[in-house]
Amino acid sequence: MHLDIEKMTAEIDLMNNKKMYVVKDGRLIEHELPDYGEINVVVFDGKVDRLETLLKKKI
Repeated sequence: MHLDIEKMTAEIDLMNNKKMYVVKDGRLIEHELPDYGEINVVVFDGKVDRLETLLKKKI
């Protein structure tokens, strides 16, 4: 990920399937995805409030 603070732009790798990005109040938040499980995006007042990760392990 490459950030340009002056232009308020970011360059991300679209070929990386193991990351999710959230923009909140002008900040780019990078979230590593688990191998198995669920990610719930909780929205409050039209903005992302939090990410809830439920990890599961396949055996």
